[in-house]
Amino acid sequence: MSNALLIGGAGFIGSNLIGELLRKDETSVSVLEPEFASISRIKNFPVNVFRGELSDINKVKSILIDNHIDTIVHLVSTIIPGSTYDDYEREFTNVIFPSIRLMELCCERHIKFVYFSSGGTVYGNRRENVPFTETDNLAPISYYGWSKQMMENSILFMHRTQGLEYLILRPSNPYGHGQNLYGKQGLIAVALGKILAKEKITVWGDGNAVRDYIYIDDLCKAVAGVLCNKDVIDTTLNVGSGVGCSVNEIIDILKNVVDEDVLVEYVAARQADVSSVFLDTSRLRKIIDFRPVGIFEGITKFYNEVKASRG
Repeated sequence: MSNALLIGGAGFIGSNLIGELLRKDETSVSVLEPEFASISRIKNFPVNVFRGELSDINKVKSILIDNHIDTIVHLVSTIIPGSTYDDYEREFTNVIFPSIRLMELCCERHIKFVYFSSGGTVYGNRRENVPFTETDNLAPISYYGWSKQMMENSILFMHRTQGLEYLILRPSNPYGHGQNLYGKQGLIAVALGKILAKEKITVWGDGNAVRDYIYIDDLCKAVAGVLCNKDVIDTTLNVGSGVGCSVNEIIDILKNVVDEDVLVEYVAARQADVSSVFLDTSRLRKIIDFRPVGIFEGITKFYNEVKASRG
């Protein structure tokens, strides 16, 4: 890969991925963000930042041509797992439909289309303690997961009909430096934010829901390794730790790591939350040397980084 355009590249995952890609000398990075989106996370990176909407297909086309883009990394999404139908409808208008037009451009110009899907929501619900593989059926139970499946289906359609070169990545739940501690998603980050603010951590349900958590550096190293391997194409990859961890286990780790009181409040479970999701990463491990840190080590690193940044 030589010239990459990251759509939504100034966010938590994108900014960390840029740092990893720039460590590879052969990679030039451009970023597309809406006019008023914050780019503070990438202000010190030597990247080209373009302001505009994904729906402005003529502007996007000019960016692709003028910057000789050979790879698009699609990171943008406007909804979260708890989003409503109205949010989903806006996602269709502002992200999914324009993305299909973008895929057509990629077909015309032989640009590789890399999509960040969601290993935490596209698979749907599973009560058994068994990891999901890339070939399992997709049965999302949230509008967020459904939107990700819609994007994946669009990619596969464009591959079948117009020869789109693609890579679908299904990351688990990333956490780590640069993540918003006061947002609406990301259990570990939000929990740390609550702890530092001396507020209660809200747990939906009984805390036994299992998820796969991956430290952001491990996610980005894995993705960069895959992107820079030209032989990895037209496939789908899980990118996670491969280990399931319950919400209660995360809270127990936090209690052992932080030097603050950890207050917890249990509330009724949400309908859109799945019981157990963790990922089989054997396909990824056949491609790269992938050894993610354990959850205790990762949370400890994250907490120490947060403390250091706060002085």
